[in-house]
Amino acid sequence: MFRNYFKIAWRNLWKNKLQTGINLLGLTVGTVCCLSILIYVIAQFGYDQQFEDSSSIYRIKTVIDENENTNPSAGTSPPIAFAMKEDFPEVSEVCRIVYFGEGNESLVRVSDSDEAYYESRGYLADSTFFKLFNYPFIEGKPEGALNAPNSIVLSKTLAKKLFGTKKALNETLVLGSGEEEQTLRIKGVFEDDFGKTHLNPNYILTMNSGGTGERVIEIQNFATQNFVLSYLKLAPGASAEALESKLPSFLQQHGAKDLAAVGFNKSLFLQKLNDIHLYSKGIRNQIDKVSDINYLYILLILALFIQLVACINFINLSTARANKRAKEIGVRKAIGANKGTLIRQFLGESILLSLFASVISIPLTALALPFLNILTEGNIDYSALFDLKILASILSLGILTGFIAGLYPAIILSGIKPIKVLKGSVSLNLGSGNLRKGLVVFQFVVSIGLISSVIIITQQVKHSQRMDMGFNKDNLIAVRLGTQQVSENFNATKSNFETVIGVTEVSGSNHYPSEFIMGDMGLTIPGGNPADQTLVHYDGISPNYLNTVGTSLLIGRTLRTNDSIQVLVNKATIDAFNIPLNKAVGSKLLQTYEGEVDEFEIVGVTGNYHFASLKEEIAPVLLFNETQPGWIILKAETQNYEALLNKLESSWKIINPNTPFDYTFVYKEVEKLYAEEKRLGKISVVFTSLAILISCLGLFGLVSFVAEQKKKEISIRKVLGASVQNVVRLLSKDFLSLVGIAFIIASPLAYYIMQKWLQDFPYRITIEWWVFMIAVIVALIITLLTVSFQAIKAAIANPVKSLRTE
Repeated sequence: MFRNYFKIAWRNLWKNKLQTGINLLGLTVGTVCCLSILIYVIAQFGYDQQFEDSSSIYRIKTVIDENENTNPSAGTSPPIAFAMKEDFPEVSEVCRIVYFGEGNESLVRVSDSDEAYYESRGYLADSTFFKLFNYPFIEGKPEGALNAPNSIVLSKTLAKKLFGTKKALNETLVLGSGEEEQTLRIKGVFEDDFGKTHLNPNYILTMNSGGTGERVIEIQNFATQNFVLSYLKLAPGASAEALESKLPSFLQQHGAKDLAAVGFNKSLFLQKLNDIHLYSKGIRNQIDKVSDINYLYILLILALFIQLVACINFINLSTARANKRAKEIGVRKAIGANKGTLIRQFLGESILLSLFASVISIPLTALALPFLNILTEGNIDYSALFDLKILASILSLGILTGFIAGLYPAIILSGIKPIKVLKGSVSLNLGSGNLRKGLVVFQFVVSIGLISSVIIITQQVKHSQRMDMGFNKDNLIAVRLGTQQVSENFNATKSNFETVIGVTEVSGSNHYPSEFIMGDMGLTIPGGNPADQTLVHYDGISPNYLNTVGTSLLIGRTLRTNDSIQVLVNKATIDAFNIPLNKAVGSKLLQTYEGEVDEFEIVGVTGNYHFASLKEEIAPVLLFNETQPGWIILKAETQNYEALLNKLESSWKIINPNTPFDYTFVYKEVEKLYAEEKRLGKISVVFTSLAILISCLGLFGLVSFVAEQKKKEISIRKVLGASVQNVVRLLSKDFLSLVGIAFIIASPLAYYIMQKWLQDFPYRITIEWWVFMIAVIVALIITLLTVSFQAIKAAIANPVKSLRTE
């Protein structure tokens, strides 16, 4: 029986080549889109599940409430984690991590070598790290690897880079230079290809070391210094919800005095380890790049709409051609076929076609995978296509698509009365049915909505690109000083750079323009309540900094080399303290900490400038005089950057012969501030284009059938004097009216959805009416081009061929 169904299905599909080809192409394109999105989305799930008892591990999240602003952070104050372990028996283990992140790379070299490298993703961690995160060890053992002072473990990748094929275990290496130089003993090498995780250390240094580790251990303040990432593991049977409910009283017990001193409120929450990658939107101080579950939902909805458009094409073409199969159905019913048998037959045809499209989509998706990785900035391997989840998804998608696309046509076709068919009196007239029109309207709603959304997203990205950043990002090069020793050579290195032809300005700062300034402190004005402080970020700069980066000075003077308590602030700072601009110079700001008061004198006010995501408003910033900055910032005017960089490296090596010349172009760093929106815009353009292509295929098939149905009418009209334009108008008018209906539905929907999306941007565009007019005009042009091709073909056909049988 199944073999017979298959034969009939194959013959019918082969007989109607145009309809089969259009359906197959539409379903294949839709399935490739769905499969591509599905692979990317699935790749974003399953993070951190490879760790033992991962469901019992949580990260402590801090939320600071200050001046009616809520600032969630992945960091906590240093003493919180171990205090929780002491107070709560349900906490079995804790670990703290200090992240030496991107932009804060450390200089690493093997002890007996002069060749050094800047290495990122360095962690400073408690000795309990491997009790929570069971990385497999290639050399050494995780037990006790971080117990001894000055111990370090390396990733397999870094160990191979430093030692090649030699064993790294028990060898020594040097981290940093000058006064910050540390000689460390390698206690292990761990496998860094250990599944998907938000923890991707290149090396892990024990907290039982000098410098930052010693500082972390000594800090006992429960309110400030929220730069430590704290993790805990619950004891078996313990409830995270119950523990979280105890945290307000815990924080009040240990940190009431500290919180009162800084003047802001603070709350602690527990975040599941497995939720960190997808549910960390808006949380600052992340240890690695995270995704956004809402962004994935948008992609899945986009995939759903594309597949629905392909299904609608199938339904429309199948119902439109129902009359073609009326006699077949009548005969089959007359010889005993029941409605269920016919439904199974027609569903089998649609599922067969859909499964065929699914099979074709696998190699096509494999070919498109490199482009998909570029588009999504992912790193999806070909093996992902053959993951059991993906293969099961492809099979399910094929069956489900075939079922949805074929169900309605199967029900309609199986309901034909055989007696009417055999008498020759049946006329289904499904080509003009309201359902078909409704489905076409749905296609146009999707197309117009997607076109409108793409225009709005593109506008917002361009608005971000054109936005005044508060500094001139073009022609700026940031050169990393990186170590204490090299920072001490700042003036000598700066002097050398100033002599290089093509360099117009040179200065220094602790952060390059657009780099997030993590450091902040609570400040008040004289006479203000010490408990009512305002958080202000702080950054060190050299005197020529403003002139180099192009940040405006609104009032006052710039910093001088002998300034100590004298500072610059941005406009957002004086606004936060309600200080008028004309009274800002000479005003004082106070920092009160543990009874001690530090005073800063404002000598100038700069314009506001961005140093964080464009989804955040510009925060207050204080700039102080820095004699040993972390970066040299230089402005260049040249047509040959390669030659300029070679000259700069040569000048660098004169002063710093054993330190790598490491630089970045500031405009590239600025682009990272709106990279997510730019990526979403590219994805939207590509998949919207494919959705429109699928819609055009459906329109092409429908118009082909309508033209065939009306060929005698068209021939008679031509004989009576109708022009080509008349015929085109006859076949186009119904479809153009459907575009108008879709425009009325799609415009308010797209406006509402995009207005919600834009709410994340404090600096956003206003949605204009002409966006939707462009969308509907594009839809009309696409419709006219698609319809006109078949309409003109029908209009110029010889009417004699259609009328000679009459």
